[in-house]
Amino acid sequence: MSRPLLALLIAGAALAASVTGALAAQSGSSSTPSSKPSQSSVTVAVCHPSDVVAERFATFSGQMRALPGTKRMTMHFTLLERLGSVSTAFKPVSLADLKAWRRSKSGAHTFIYTQKVTALRDGGAYRVRVQFRWYGANKTLLRSTTVRSGTCRQPAPLPDLMVSSITSMDAAAAGQRIYSITVANNGQGDARNVPVALKVDGAVAGNSTVDLLPAQESSVVQIMGPACAFMVRAVANSGRLIPETDYSNDSLTAPCPQPNS
Repeated sequence: MSRPLLALLIAGAALAASVTGALAAQSGSSSTPSSKPSQSSVTVAVCHPSDVVAERFATFSGQMRALPGTKRMTMHFTLLERLGSVSTAFKPVSLADLKAWRRSKSGAHTFIYTQKVTALRDGGAYRVRVQFRWYGANKTLLRSTTVRSGTCRQPAPLPDLMVSSITSMDAAAAGQRIYSITVANNGQGDARNVPVALKVDGAVAGNSTVDLLPAQESSVVQIMGPACAFMVRAVANSGRLIPETDYSNDSLTAPCPQPNS
C-alpha cells in the first residue's frame, strides 16, 4: 500500500500551515505587579500535539506595553521550525499569512496579538520570533526589539511491526530449508534496521535485518535453517530497540510450513 502524501510542503521543504491571528486586546490598562513588567513578551499560549496532522496546532501570544510617547505599536511574527535532533538549528518558515505586521489602535496602552499555526509536521519543534516596534508622533520609531517564544513539539509517528507469515522452500543442502518471513509495518512511521530472528523447533536458526520498512508496507526476508519437525517462530524487533505503537504482534509461532515446490 502506498503512503498517503502530506500536502504540507512548499518547495519541498517549507511548512504549508494555515495561519490565523486574533487581536486579543488593544486598549486599556491591566493590573501592575509589584515588579516592573516587561515591555514585550511572547509565550506559547496553546500547544496541541497529535498523531493526526490535521489536528495539530500551536498558538503563540505576543504582548507589549506602550512606552512614554507611544502612538502606535506593531508586531511581526516569524515561525521557526526544527526537524530532527535537538542539536539541529531552528529555521524560519516562509508563510504568506505571516508577512504582515500586526498594528495596534492609535493610543493603545497594551497590545496583545495571538497567532495560530496548524498542520505542523511530524516530529517538528516550533517557536516564533516576534519583532516589536513602538512608534511615536509622525511615525517616529521609538524602540525595536526581538523576542523568541518557548517551543511546541509535535510527535513523530511510530511504526507498528508485525510478522504476518512464514513459508519455506527446499534448500540445496540436504536437511535444510529456506524460510521466507513477511514483516509488515502497520504504523504511520517508518522503521529502519529491523532485526528479524527465526527459531526452528525451539532452536535459533538464524537472523536477518530489514534496512528500511516504510509505513503501511511489508518486506520479506529469507533465513536458512534446518528442516522443521514441530513448529517455527519468527520475531521482529526482539530487543524492542525500535519504539512502536504495539509490541504484541511482533512475533508469529506456527506449525511447520510445508516446503513450496
